[in-house]
Amino acid sequence: MKKWKFGVYLRLSADEKGKDNEQSNSVVNQRKIIEYYLNDKKDITIFKCYVDDGYTGTDFNRPGYKEMLNDIETKKINGVIVKDLSRLGRNYIQVGNFIDKIVPSYKLRFISVNDNVDSLNNPRLMDSLEIPFKNLINENYSKDSSIKLRTALSASKKAGNFIGKYAPYGYIKDEKDCHKIIVDPDAAAVVKRIFELVLRGKSKQEIKEELNNNHILTPSIYMRDRIGAEVCNPRTKWTVYMLDAILTNETYIGTLVQGKRTRLNHKAHNFVRVAEGEWVVFKNHHDAIIREDIFYQVQNILYNRNVKANKNGSYHTYSGFLKCSDCGKSLYRITRTKRGKLQAFYYCSTYLKTKQCSKHHITERKLDNIVLNAINQYIELICDIDKHIDEIVSYSRIDYNEEVKKIKIIEINKQISQYENLLSDLIKDYQNDIISQEDFEEFKNDYLYETNKLKQEKEKIESSKFTQNNLDWIKKFKHQKKFTDINRSIINEFIDNIYVGDKDEVEISFLYKDQYEDALKYLKSKNNMV
Repeated sequence: MKKWKFGVYLRLSADEKGKDNEQSNSVVNQRKIIEYYLNDKKDITIFKCYVDDGYTGTDFNRPGYKEMLNDIETKKINGVIVKDLSRLGRNYIQVGNFIDKIVPSYKLRFISVNDNVDSLNNPRLMDSLEIPFKNLINENYSKDSSIKLRTALSASKKAGNFIGKYAPYGYIKDEKDCHKIIVDPDAAAVVKRIFELVLRGKSKQEIKEELNNNHILTPSIYMRDRIGAEVCNPRTKWTVYMLDAILTNETYIGTLVQGKRTRLNHKAHNFVRVAEGEWVVFKNHHDAIIREDIFYQVQNILYNRNVKANKNGSYHTYSGFLKCSDCGKSLYRITRTKRGKLQAFYYCSTYLKTKQCSKHHITERKLDNIVLNAINQYIELICDIDKHIDEIVSYSRIDYNEEVKKIKIIEINKQISQYENLLSDLIKDYQNDIISQEDFEEFKNDYLYETNKLKQEKEKIESSKFTQNNLDWIKKFKHQKKFTDINRSIINEFIDNIYVGDKDEVEISFLYKDQYEDALKYLKSKNNMV
C-alpha cells in the first residue's frame, strides 16, 4: 500500500469573520472535520498544516498556499486535503489550474471532504463538470459578497461614517462609536509641531532630522506600540514622504476624505486612484488639530511655490517668494565673494537662461532692508486700523461681518450698473451705425461676461456665512513688536509674493491684503478715515 504524505490546507477570509457561518468555516472547525475524515485512513499521514487565516479566496498570493505549493514542488508532500473546494479558493481559473494542472503534473492525491472528491478513489470525478461547476458557484458567491460589501461601505461613507480599520495618525477611534474619530493628544502634539516647524521656515529635511534626533516615534511605530495596530514593515526613522503625508492631509483640519482609492472588482486586489471629483468629503466632521488658515498657509509655503532646499537641506530666506515684475518668473540667488566677504544677489531666471528679460538685479542686503521696513510699516498700519475698528464696533455694537458684506454688495451693484450702462450705449451706437456688427458682438459679449461674473460674485457673498469673526486675522499683528531683522519665518507669516523690478524697485504683496482693504472700506463708510 502506497503511503501518502498530506498537506492540510485551511483558510478563512476576513470577510467571513463575524458572519453566521463563521463557526462552521472557522480554521479550528475545518481542522476537526479533516482529522475526523482521516481517522481511519491508515495510508495517509499529515506532514503539515498550511493556514491562511484572514485571506480572501479570490487572491492566491497567500503565504500558507505559497508554502504548500513550494512543498509540492520539492516533493515534501504528495497529497492535499481541504474541507471543501471554496477553502482552496474562490477564483474559478486559479482553482481550475490547481486541479487540472498541478494535481496531475505532480501526481498529487487531492481530497475535498464535503465535496466527496478523492482523485485516487474517484478519478472520473476530477474530469467531470461537477468540480468546475462548484468552482463557478464559489466564485459567484465571492462576487455577490464583494458587491454587497462595497455597496454597504459606499452607503456608510456617504452617511459620513469613518470606515477605516485604524484612525489616521493624530486620532483614535471613538470607543463609543467606531465610525467616529477623536483626537489622540500625544500624536496630535507631534502633528502640531511639524506644522509649526514649517511656519518657522524649516525645510522638510530639517524637520525630519529634528524628529529623528529627538527620538520621536514614527507614525507606524507609534500606532503599532501605542494602539496595537497591525503594521507591515514599520519604519523606525522619519522620512520626507511621511512628512508629506501629514502636511497634505485634510483630516487635520476636521475634514473627512474617503474613497480616494478603490479595487476594480472582486478579483483585482490592487488599488487604483479615484478621480478627485468622486471622493466622499465631509467638512467639520471631527475636531481639527490644525487651524484651517495655518494648513493652507503651509500648502502655499511648501507645495504651491517653486521652493528648493539648499545643499544643507534648509531654505534660503526668500526661496519661492521672489518674482520678476515683468515676466513673472522666479529670481535666482547667486553668491559672490567681494572684498573677502560672501555676498548674495538675485537675478531674473529668464535673463540668466535666455536673456529674454531684464536683469532685475538686487542684492540680498538691500532686499532685507526694503522688506523689513515694509513689514514693520504694514504691521503699524493694521494695528492702527484695529484701534479705529474697535472704537466703532464697541460703541455702536455693529456686526462687522454684515457691514463688510453690505459694502461689497454696494460696490458690486455699482460695477454691474456701469456695465449695463455701457451695454445700453453700445446698442444705441450700433443702431445708429456708429460701430460695425463685428465690434458690436465683441463688446457685447465682453460686457455680458463681466456682468454675469459680477452677479455670480454677488450671489456668493449674499449666501456666504461667516463661521468666525472676520477680524480674527488682526490678532496676528496686535501684540507684534517691531522686527529688527528678517528671516524666513517672518516672510512665511506676512508675505504672499515679492516682485522685483529694475533699479531696485520692489513691490510686496502681503497676506491678508483683501481683509485689510475690507477694513479700510469699512472705516471709510463710517467717515472715520485712518
